[in-house]
Amino acid sequence: MTTHLIGAGLAIGLAAIGVTIWQGITAKKALEIMGKNPELSGTILVYTILGIALVESAAIYALVIGFNIVSAESIEVMQAVGAGLAIGLAGLGAGLGEGFVAKEALAAVHRNPEIKGSILTYMVLFIALVESAAIYGLVLAFQILG
Repeated sequence: MTTHLIGAGLAIGLAAIGVTIWQGITAKKALEIMGKNPELSGTILVYTILGIALVESAAIYALVIGFNIVSAESIEVMQAVGAGLAIGLAGLGAGLGEGFVAKEALAAVHRNPEIKGSILTYMVLFIALVESAAIYGLVLAFQILG
């Protein structure tokens, strides 16, 4: 039976929800700022691409677990579902949190462009801190898979 594939679907499906929603929200904020303040377009574009790329890591972790589940020669259904939920929910939460940080960093640059370097540093640091939740989910998912 292939019911264990539900775990792979949960992994990427849940993580992708958080990641893609906040990538879209972040991109929308970037376009809004570029429209209001065209001279910041270059900086906003770079910060947006970096922020979106950092947020994407949670979906990449889920994809790795999903492939592990799909390619497993023998795996229990609950093992696959547990691993999928571990990374899927962790990725969902990390995607939401990281995307929110990236969006607010863009708003901060718009308000205070003179400290854009510090804002970038803090954005990367805060996203890395939020990312730890996705890493915990990844580690747990690998443990569940054996």
